Amino acid sequence: MVQLVVDSGCDLPDEFLRKYAIPVLPHTVSVGKDTFGDQRNPAQMAHFYTLSLVDRSRQIVSGPAESGEIGAILQRLVARGSKDIVVQTINGSNSPTYQNAQTAASKLLAESSGDVEIHTVDSHTLFSGQGLLALYTLSLIQRGLSGAEIKDKAEDFGRRIQAFAAIKDVYYVRERGRLKNENSISWLKAMAAQTLDLHPILSMKYSGSSVTETVRGFDQCTETLFALAAERIRAGDLQVPMIAVSIAGRLEDLSRTPGFNALEKLAQEKGVKIYRSVMSLSGGINLGPGTIGMAFAARD
Repeated sequence: MVQLVVDSGCDLPDEFLRKYAIPVLPHTVSVGKDTFGDQRNPAQMAHFYTLSLVDRSRQIVSGPAESGEIGAILQRLVARGSKDIVVQTINGSNSPTYQNAQTAASKLLAESSGDVEIHTVDSHTLFSGQGLLALYTLSLIQRGLSGAEIKDKAEDFGRRIQAFAAIKDVYYVRERGRLKNENSISWLKAMAAQTLDLHPILSMKYSGSSVTETVRGFDQCTETLFALAAERIRAGDLQVPMIAVSIAGRLEDLSRTPGFNALEKLAQEKGVKIYRSVMSLSGGINLGPGTIGMAFAARD
């Protein structure tokens, strides 16, 4: 059976990571002088979000999974008998993790006896979008497809994924961006958004990212976000009956997020499954606490 590997930016429910024994390539997280690997450990994530360690006042940054660590994880899988491995990573244009995975895979294949296959897949998406791709990939594994077949189908499916993020604090995103020399959000724009209570909905598609809409009031913003999925459900436009939703905070707060319960009720009526998860620390660090992520795959 094919072995799936994801990186820690993938917003996949913890029960799936455990049930299918999915290894996680750890992005690095640095808090001051301390650095550790993020492996989507529930206790660790709860610690960060509950204590508000991911906020404006703290010097905290995230980095890519390194090729050496990726190689070590792949070697352990091969030693345990995995011969057909699919590695899915965060969007290659946002992080070197994909290139690092390719480097690690090439090195391991060159050293192997030739009976191992490793297929690297650039998800071309982030966070909840990665989670949706992983869920789809697990369904392909359950159907008994080979790693090569899964890579082709996953890459095609990735072109249909539409991922979104409702941003709670624009000023936070600006400050995090400045740490990486990104100045796409000016001080004036950030202050105007804060003063007027404006919240953008970011969109990530295979072709690139953009701002889908800017809404006054975060409650209205999340309602607008979930309405995007509700519209697709009513129109029968979902490629698969799955929606991934994540929150940069406590999972139990998702049910109290305006618009979510209405979406969940509609999804149940139409036979669509919503998968909830805590947003990765990478997502929370870069997009801010309270951010809501969502992804679905559209037919068009």
